[in-house]
Amino acid sequence: MSPALPRKKLLFISPVMPAEEGNGLAMRVGFFLEAYSRHFDIDLVVVPVAGQAAEVTSFVTARCVRHVIIAPRAGSHFGLVARLRDPQARLDAFRHYGQPSLAAGITEPILEELRSWIGAARYAVVHLSRLYLAALSRAVGSRSDGTRLILDCDENDIATQQSIGLMHRRRGSVLQAEWASCEADAFRTLARQSLAQFDVLFAASRGDCASLACEAGHERVLVVPNVVTAQARRRAVAVRQRARTVLFVGTLGYEPNADAVEWFVSRVWPGLVRGLPDGLRLVIAGGGASARLGRLSTRRGILVTGPVPEIAPLYAGAALAIAPLRAGGGTRIKLLEAAAHGVPSVSTRLGAAGLRFRNGRDILLADGAEQFGAACHAILTEGALARRIADNARNRVRSDYDRARWAGVVGNFAIQMAAGSLAPAASNLRFEELMNG
Repeated sequence: MSPALPRKKLLFISPVMPAEEGNGLAMRVGFFLEAYSRHFDIDLVVVPVAGQAAEVTSFVTARCVRHVIIAPRAGSHFGLVARLRDPQARLDAFRHYGQPSLAAGITEPILEELRSWIGAARYAVVHLSRLYLAALSRAVGSRSDGTRLILDCDENDIATQQSIGLMHRRRGSVLQAEWASCEADAFRTLARQSLAQFDVLFAASRGDCASLACEAGHERVLVVPNVVTAQARRRAVAVRQRARTVLFVGTLGYEPNADAVEWFVSRVWPGLVRGLPDGLRLVIAGGGASARLGRLSTRRGILVTGPVPEIAPLYAGAALAIAPLRAGGGTRIKLLEAAAHGVPSVSTRLGAAGLRFRNGRDILLADGAEQFGAACHAILTEGALARRIADNARNRVRSDYDRARWAGVVGNFAIQMAAGSLAPAASNLRFEELMNG
């Protein structure tokens, strides 16, 4: 038997600690880490610009050869912007700053620290997650030395910030709307300056792929959807009917999630309570809640849990999952997660954007408060409808969003890139075609 060939090295750079569950971005990053670890020796660098630096877990150590957390440090220019007390002056200064705020911590000292940690290591593939970390590619290899560069954009940050700006304008928050508009402009500039250096870009939906390709003039943008593992078939429906629990899961420090909860509680929940006065509960699960959202727990029938160590028990007790989002971008991994656990969902059209869920078959979609409430009422009172929606959504997850299947596709694609066997034109193949051979 011939000896096994040595595994090639891959550098993985993330804005959050990879994880199997919890925060949606952490779950997406965790999926890529798992997919690559089957074929490469991985060095992991976490630059936690998207949240607090989490503790390194066994999930990470089992999949990496080395790992390090490098704390972001904003430069003096952004520091001056942040210290301005007058909101209008701060906005004007940020407009002239010209970079997304999430990229402010990616400064030359960070690049030097990363170069020092890499040392003499050479990588066949470098994977970066999110556009705001793109500048870190300057500390690693380039196409000229054979290194292949992958950037997982996940979503189109330009469109996301534009959506958030519209949300603030709708709420009458003019300065916040203008700030989001400046963020969108800064992301557009960053995209045009940096995306061309990457061999391949990933995004979570076809819509984001198309818009990124248009914004950046990059042809090699491939769909890698958010994925989950379908759970064993759900427990008896009688449990669902006995406890009419409505579940929202999401990071509450993210403005579109906070807006979604406030809209649902103020515009939809009172009508549901009037129509279903007995045994109706709303569980809001996620960290980062403001004091105002936290006080919702003082209202009868509403519980704000804060961060939870395991989400499965919440899905096990839920009759309905909701995604009443009116702003934001990307695809909602929580809708996939609910489907994987056999829980039917009601969402706004924006909340379900990018997913291949069909209205009336895999999910119920509604945008107005009255229509959203009617859809929730139908799921909570019509057992046959709830079962059909839940079963269809679970089957959709198994066919289109299966974690193990996509891990194989992503891993094999990276191997081909590392071997130089993918011609540029081959990168234009949709991953659905690669999956089907």
